[in-house]
Amino acid sequence: MRHMQPFRYVAFISLLWIGPSTVAQTVTVRVLSASDERPLPKQQVSVSLLYYKEQATPAKYNAHLTLQTDENGEARFLVPQPPPGDLDVRVAIDWGRWHCGCNLLVATEDVIQKGIVDSAASANDLRRSPALVRPVPGEIRFIVRPLSFFERLLAPLLKQ
Repeated sequence: MRHMQPFRYVAFISLLWIGPSTVAQTVTVRVLSASDERPLPKQQVSVSLLYYKEQATPAKYNAHLTLQTDENGEARFLVPQPPPGDLDVRVAIDWGRWHCGCNLLVATEDVIQKGIVDSAASANDLRRSPALVRPVPGEIRFIVRPLSFFERLLAPLLKQ
């Protein structure tokens, strides 16, 4: 029985090394308010998985996902294997209340390894809470800023 122990260690290390590349990765899209860091629930999120000609594509996958943020301001999806080259992520935010770019084209690898933050926060908001804009691997974070009184007042005029 003692002679089997080295093989167990080799098998365990092999699984740790190979395992992460064969398991689907979950990506979280979070939508947060810059002013009070509260999550924004019920926001529509659309994600397009962009595979390029030189990339292998999975046999079955949905190229366009439509999600909605939960009470924690989060929407999650599984990245198929092999992963797409890029992700096109959009949040359909109420432009009459919030300021946000809310549209990103990002490399899937960057999202999984480093995380991405798209911020409309002011410098004041960022100084008050630097953790808000710190990226988290496997997460795309949209930080939206409420429109000021004057921005809301002028918004209808700018649309015309």
